[in-house]
Order: sequence, then C-alpha cells, then structure tokens
Amino acid sequence: MDYKKIDELANRVGGALRLTSLIVSRARQIVKKSPILVETESDDPVQIAFQELMEGKIRLREEYEQVPVVPVSQENKEKTL
Repeated sequence: MDYKKIDELANRVGGALRLTSLIVSRARQIVKKSPILVETESDDPVQIAFQELMEGKIRLREEYEQVPVVPVSQENKEKTL
C-alpha cells in the first residue's frame, strides 16, 4: 500500500473521514464476494479497496446522487426478515 498517496486521496474524496468510510465500505463488499475491479495479487480487502480507489475504479457517492433500487425477490425478502 502506498501510504504517500493517502493525503492525495483524502483531498480527492473530501477528507480523511470520508476516505476511511469509502475504503471500509468497499472492503466489506469485497469480503462479501463483490467482484474485484483491479488486477492484484493481494488478498487483503483493505489493500484491494485502496488500489481500486487509486486507480479510479470506485468513488464516494455524493448525497444528491440517487441509489438505484434493486428489487428483492420474495425468497430473499423472507431470508432477511
């Protein structure tokens, strides 16, 4: 992990707290088997998320952006209740 780029990334996403939130959120997605968006030899979800951010593959969604609604099947809905 290139720690020298952390300040640059923090400025790009709007601060250290937002950077941390973005990396942690993406790392959780990776742990849950979300597709990895970069080629890497690392198996560390945090390093993978950091690399994805460095390469511009992920970004922090702004408050005004709408999240697409994904329909939940009745079967999946019952599992979450």
